[in-house]
Amino acid sequence: MTSAKTFSTVPAGAQQQPTPFELHVEEQKLQDFKTLLKLSPVAKETYENKQNAGSHGQFGISRQWIIDAKKEWMEKFDWRKEEDRINSLPNFKATINDDGGSSYDVHFAALFSNKPDAIPIAFFHGWPGSFLEFLPLMEVLSKKYTPDTLPYHIIVPSLPGFALSSDPPLDQDWKVADTSRIMHKLLLSLGFGASGYLVQGGDIGAWIARELASTYVECKGMHLNFMHTVDIKSYSSPEDELSAAEKKGLERMNEFMEVGKAYAVEHGTKPSTIGLVLSSSPMAQLAWIGEKFMAWTDPSTTPSVNTILSDITLYWLTGCYPTSIYTYREGKKVKHVDKPTGYSYFPYELSPVPKAWAARTANLAFFRAHEKGGHFAALERPETLWADVEEWVKMAWK
Repeated sequence: MTSAKTFSTVPAGAQQQPTPFELHVEEQKLQDFKTLLKLSPVAKETYENKQNAGSHGQFGISRQWIIDAKKEWMEKFDWRKEEDRINSLPNFKATINDDGGSSYDVHFAALFSNKPDAIPIAFFHGWPGSFLEFLPLMEVLSKKYTPDTLPYHIIVPSLPGFALSSDPPLDQDWKVADTSRIMHKLLLSLGFGASGYLVQGGDIGAWIARELASTYVECKGMHLNFMHTVDIKSYSSPEDELSAAEKKGLERMNEFMEVGKAYAVEHGTKPSTIGLVLSSSPMAQLAWIGEKFMAWTDPSTTPSVNTILSDITLYWLTGCYPTSIYTYREGKKVKHVDKPTGYSYFPYELSPVPKAWAARTANLAFFRAHEKGGHFAALERPETLWADVEEWVKMAWK
């Protein structure tokens, strides 16, 4: 098996050399986290937090799930093992000079190919995810290929405000377009201006992918596993013949819009308050974010508690929660994309958008509906998602 570290040779055409990066949280910070975790109480039993069967339900995450997850966090979870896994893949930081003179340090994990015709594909995470979502997919590729045979460059950034990348500026109302511009500049800095590049995303990453595909000529196409529901029903037609799965998906969408989006309203209207609240205790983040991992995934493919704890621990140790929710304040419109677009439909997505509706937002060159999987497709079904991406690339990259 090829060591993933061998995929670290930056393409010869790069305009600047990123700096190799290894993650290591200082021991004192880790001990402070463990102390705070130990001292953080779990709320007393209530009618509401007893109603949730096993993990979550009508009223949110269950108290018992929180108790069990805290026990695993304290007794079994090993952050140093998570660091070793992250560091087993090539990681970098690049200083990106923005328009107007500002600069940002952007973290990304990557698998670089030695092939001169390798196809660059950038994968963008969302909230409450991180670049960790794509580690399973990267591990699959690093086992399947060598740097000499890998047909792609795989780039997985931490978005500004998330985890290991710089925060948005304090004196600017940062938008999706701003994050997308930084991502575009990152990909150009790696030498992908002449050949162009492809993008893939879910959740917020889907907004980033759409913005890149609709704005920059170098972006040759996008693949999404999440279609946003802002005005999406305006793309429906009485003549649409929806499958039974799509009709069931619309029921899930309507349920989410009625009882599932309270968190998004809070993010969008009172981000200062919720940012301060959730930065006061790791247990608060466990409840707020843990609920999303449980409610937004297919029960048959829900990530392990250890995987969920890894994501939340990264959020806590980097202090990124308050700077990760800026996109929720923004009024967004679904921009039409004329470039070849792929769409993977997973039934346990928050709001599974029918194929016919999605096709009216883009030049839909590839579509595949799956019977399993949810919002965190790259974590839940990495090989399935990758198979879709690879099929779409054949249509998108001419």
